[in-house]
Amino acid sequence: MMTRVRRSERGQSNLIEISMTLLILAVVLAFLYSSIGSAEKVANGTRLRVTNLDEARTLMAVLTKDIRTATRLQAGTAPFVAADARDVTFYANLDDTTDGPRKVHLYVDSSNEIISSIQVPDAASVAPNYTYTGTAKLRYVGRYLANTASQHVFQYYDGAGTELAVPLASGDLLAVASVKITLVVRTTTNLPVGNVTLVDQVRLPNVEYQTTS
Repeated sequence: MMTRVRRSERGQSNLIEISMTLLILAVVLAFLYSSIGSAEKVANGTRLRVTNLDEARTLMAVLTKDIRTATRLQAGTAPFVAADARDVTFYANLDDTTDGPRKVHLYVDSSNEIISSIQVPDAASVAPNYTYTGTAKLRYVGRYLANTASQHVFQYYDGAGTELAVPLASGDLLAVASVKITLVVRTTTNLPVGNVTLVDQVRLPNVEYQTTS
C-alpha cells in the first residue's frame, strides 16, 4: 500500500516538474520570438533609411547638375523663364548645345515625382532669338518626394544672399545668383522610419560670368 502511495506521489511530482519546464520553455521562446521580431524591425529600418538616402542623393545629383548649367540667351536677359517653389523653367547649356541652349522645366507632379521636360531650339531659330515650339522630351528624375507645403523644393537667392519671394517676379528672375534645393524623401510609410532630408545650394557659373547688360 505504501509503495502505491509513493509511486502516485512520484508521478504527481514528475507531472508538476514537466509542467514547470514547459512553462519556462514557453516564456523563453516568447522572449526569443520577440527579440527576433525587434531585430528584424531594426534591420528593416536601417535598410529603409539607406534606401531613402540613396534616392535623395540620386535626385540631388540630377537637379544640381541641370540647374548649374543655367545660362542667359544674351546679355541683359534672365536665364530663368519662371521660378516657383516646386517647379522651375530655365535655359541651359545641357548636353550637346551646338544648336543652342535647351529649355528645361523641372517640376514635381501630382504623384510627388520629379520630372524634367527638355526642349531643343527650333531649327529655324537663330541665336540669340531662339524659339522653342517643338515637343518636349520628358525625363523621369525620381520619386518619393515628401516635402510639405512649407518645405520648398526650390529657393532662389540674389548675389547678396537675399532670398527672393516665390513665384519670382520678372525683375527677380534676372537677379537669381544661386538656387537652394531641399529634398525630403521617404520611400515607404508602412514602417516608423523618419524622412531623409538633403539640402544643397547651387551657384550658377554661366550666369556669374555673363553680363546683365
